Amino acid sequence: MSEQTIIQRLGGAKEVGDRLRDRGVKVEDVTVRSWTLAGRAVPARYWTHIVAIAASKQVRLSIEAMAEAAARRPDTPKQEIAA
Repeated sequence: MSEQTIIQRLGGAKEVGDRLRDRGVKVEDVTVRSWTLAGRAVPARYWTHIVAIAASKQVRLSIEAMAEAAARRPDTPKQEIAA
């Protein structure tokens, strides 16, 4: 399951941002939205919160699934710096 699918199943970026803030996590909605973009992912420090939000919504999600989503995402292309 991709980060985009995870966020969608939990109600979208605004909903996930609201639930994270309810848990005392300082995060902006735009940040949550960015996790769904190509080459981006949910940082590991948020995984336990995302899994807890999923559990409260009776959505099956595990830390392992979050790690698998992160492992499957394509690497972001690196820009070379001209010397």
